[in-house]
Amino acid sequence: MDYGPLSGVTNVGPGQDRLPPTAFFDRHNQNRNLTNPMTPEPAPPNRKEGQISLKWPGKRLTAVPTRPRASQLESYAPRNGGKEGLLLYGDNFDALSWLLANGYRGGVRLVYLDPPYNSNRTYSSRIRLRGKAQPTLGELTAYDDVWHPGEYLQFLADRLLLLRQLLQPNGTLWLHCDHRMQAPLLLLLEEIFGVESHLNTVFWRSQTMRGAKVHARYFPHSAQAIHIIRSTPQGQPIWNAPKRELVLTEQAAAAQYMRDERGFFRTSDPGTYSFQRLKALNEEGRLYAPYGGDVIVDEGAQRVFASKGGNIGVKYYLKRSGRNRYLLTRPVDNLWDDVPGLGTVPGEDENYPTQKTERLLQRILETASRPGDLILDPFAGSGTTLAVARKLGRDWIGCDSSWRAMRTTAFRLSRRPTFSASDQSVGAGSSSARHGSGDHDSDADRGYRILRVGVGDSSKDGHHLSVTTSTSGAKIQCERAEGLLTVRIDEFHSPQVAILVGKAKLSLPCDWRAQVRAVLIDPDYDGISLRAALVDAPAGKSVLVSGVYSFAPSVDGGGRENSSSPVCAVAVLIVDVAGQEHLFVNPVRGSALHSQPEDAPEYSSRSSLSY
Repeated sequence: MDYGPLSGVTNVGPGQDRLPPTAFFDRHNQNRNLTNPMTPEPAPPNRKEGQISLKWPGKRLTAVPTRPRASQLESYAPRNGGKEGLLLYGDNFDALSWLLANGYRGGVRLVYLDPPYNSNRTYSSRIRLRGKAQPTLGELTAYDDVWHPGEYLQFLADRLLLLRQLLQPNGTLWLHCDHRMQAPLLLLLEEIFGVESHLNTVFWRSQTMRGAKVHARYFPHSAQAIHIIRSTPQGQPIWNAPKRELVLTEQAAAAQYMRDERGFFRTSDPGTYSFQRLKALNEEGRLYAPYGGDVIVDEGAQRVFASKGGNIGVKYYLKRSGRNRYLLTRPVDNLWDDVPGLGTVPGEDENYPTQKTERLLQRILETASRPGDLILDPFAGSGTTLAVARKLGRDWIGCDSSWRAMRTTAFRLSRRPTFSASDQSVGAGSSSARHGSGDHDSDADRGYRILRVGVGDSSKDGHHLSVTTSTSGAKIQCERAEGLLTVRIDEFHSPQVAILVGKAKLSLPCDWRAQVRAVLIDPDYDGISLRAALVDAPAGKSVLVSGVYSFAPSVDGGGRENSSSPVCAVAVLIVDVAGQEHLFVNPVRGSALHSQPEDAPEYSSRSSLSY
């Protein structure tokens, strides 16, 4: 399926229906700039005379968008009135160029990017069998983060120039980095967007001191930086000032606050309050006199004072939250030490290095966007930004050149939205974000499309390997009867997992599901694009896939009724724990049960794709 240069996602391959324009595309076309999208992005217009700037060999601050082609690789249909998001697989420069050419110029409310940090490291994650207490089989390289400093800055400059065009005039860009490139990246952002566009830099305590960090010389690195930039110096971004709520036990509250018959309180100087206002506060019992004195209201002198000297104070009470629990609400500044890192929220772990927590992205998105706004993450990684955007009722687009990132994100987005345990307050001194964004659209299942844009960045992405013939075997039975499709996987064997288990001198578990990360089913496969009607990708490390599925095929991502065809090719895509993908396809007619002799493959296997 090839959409050709500069085309939207409306044309499809032979034998397929035309994909109808969706509300997701239409909503953001209103800001489309009809000038030639392939003209070079001009140099930053906000540069001031004498402004400090960076220099590196070959520096340029103009970017010429590419003319990428796009083809649909996969989709997962939205349900219950949900909407679709976009996952763009390929070099994100191509992906951003494609967005500029297809109606998204000036349509993005918030960009969050968590790019490589120039850490001079290769990141990997563990390969382990599924189930409780299963051993680790080895490691899988996720990506390399090794750069020449000049190449790194040019890489980001090229993409920031395109992102500036995609942002709404009142949009914001949040760039996440660490100590290595924090200072030069701020200078680069100011040069591209203007010095006045820098709103603030947040410092997030992403780790706690433990292990070797306790003995670090010259202090350990436990914080990361997030530069907040508005799209133009004149922009007036949405800003919902966040609050944080601390939950205190009665004992903790007694240690920090004073107490009277109404509860725990602190005091604040009344400042410029008028006599009438102070009088009203006293009648409410909200004035405090120090040294055990009384509050005196002198009508003649029109003043309020304390009988034993000292300054009166205005009482602010803690809110009671259940039995022996109290809430303390405080504003949020640019030091975020109340949002946990992944090390303290293991339930969110997607086994993807440098993954960020949902609470962090929740605060960012709730602060600078509203439900229905378009959120863009050009370095999608494990998909945290997109998962949170979906839960908060935002539209979203994610880009990544790693197929593993695409898979991880897609699996995450196929699950029903639920806020993680990290959002709940437990115990004294714990904190939780205030949810002030209204309807989170939790009743709607949002779908997605995965588009291949351009040819990808083969020099940086070594994880989307060449397709090779699969030698895996499986026994899969399908039956269609009374409007229901039943798929039963009785056996699966992954050669790659078997090799890893052998190297580790272990034995494969009897349950084949221990080898499987996820199962996707397309009930009417067209041989071109996988349109999953069902995705079984359990969260966590211990839960196994079901292996038995019965569902009523409905309108798929291509807009067709699957159940209307008397003969269809059911595709079952099995992704093993080593990242290899095995696609099995077989026709199903009516209610006949399809199986093959034991000495033959149960399904024809198209290919194996490894990340």
